[in-house]
Amino acid sequence: MINRSADFSETRLSERFVAFVQLFFAVALAASLLQFDDILFPPDPGNISFWALLTVYLTAITSWTGWHKSTLNYPYTESRVAILRAFLDATVVGTYIALLFIGSRATHSLGGYLFGFTLIFVLYLVLGLIRRSEHGPEASEPRLIIHHGVAMFAVFVAYVVWSRGFSPVPDPAAWIFVFLPLVIIVRYRWLREWRRLPWVPHQATPFSKPSKRVAIDVDGVLVEQVTPVLHKLNREMGLELNKCDITDWEYTFEETNIKAEIERAEREREFVQHMPAVEGALEALSLLSQKYHITIATSREEVTDPWTREWLGRNGVRYDRLVNTRKDGKLLPDADILIDDYVPNINTFLRNAPQGKEAVLFAQPWNHDTTSIADLLQSGRVRIAHSWNAILAMLGCVKGNPL
Repeated sequence: MINRSADFSETRLSERFVAFVQLFFAVALAASLLQFDDILFPPDPGNISFWALLTVYLTAITSWTGWHKSTLNYPYTESRVAILRAFLDATVVGTYIALLFIGSRATHSLGGYLFGFTLIFVLYLVLGLIRRSEHGPEASEPRLIIHHGVAMFAVFVAYVVWSRGFSPVPDPAAWIFVFLPLVIIVRYRWLREWRRLPWVPHQATPFSKPSKRVAIDVDGVLVEQVTPVLHKLNREMGLELNKCDITDWEYTFEETNIKAEIERAEREREFVQHMPAVEGALEALSLLSQKYHITIATSREEVTDPWTREWLGRNGVRYDRLVNTRKDGKLLPDADILIDDYVPNINTFLRNAPQGKEAVLFAQPWNHDTTSIADLLQSGRVRIAHSWNAILAMLGCVKGNPL
């Protein structure tokens, strides 16, 4: 059974961590406005400290909004790692507070100002790695952080070298050094999240994979769900059912059906952790992840998401993000290709998607009836694959006959 009390406890703990960091941040920003009102009000565009403060404020606010989004998608777990994560989040806030004081004296402490932004990227990297350990690889993009952190460190080193050769640093150079952190931060935020906003047309970047995004279903495509459930039921109920007998997703037996029994079994963490991978799936994901952006899409109950991530991590699955489609169905507006074993999911995806998007139906005994997608099969928007080797051939990762 689902441990509802543990899940509730973890949610409450995450909410407390979030409330703590939010309160700390709000008080710090409010106090700083009072502290630096002589620099900020009225605005003095000719004052280098005015622009340094604005840069810190912009960076802090964008960091706050990004942090709030990340805590919604990747909440704190009930673990020591989560406590460290909350402490480091508070440390980021403390670093911004220090940066505000340093920025208010940018004319005399430009080196400390630049070092502070370098430290921010170091903290971003550590926090990102912690989130990945809690929630999987989709929780952070360390390569993106490292590239921009190195750029920020290079700016700091350049200033140190320049300041030793020119003391004080000439005013034009000082202005450039004040604005370079803003340029780096804006570029980082653009690549991390702003370019994904709905009104921004998709563009490939040096840090993004090719534009094609493949969504892959879990049960029946990546993980064998029917076979272990049948083993369990045959043992408990004295049945003699095989996978080939399940010709309908709601195949009925003993006043129950296979769909209900799978959902019941997947409420047990141990069962989920020991479900076998579909033959060839793990090797195929390793190849596909080198060419495509991989989304793992599951319609399991949301409480099982941490267990799904554990399974993916334990089996070395390379992917970019995990999404739960139980509430909204497999609309997946960001995906270009869906690989699924359930015909209604294929229907939902393509009937609500523009031309050009495709799907692969992973052949299973319960999806032989394709009447509802006959037109999509005829048009070529849906192809049927009987193995992962066939999928690799369809998507151009290996040579082979896509049957």
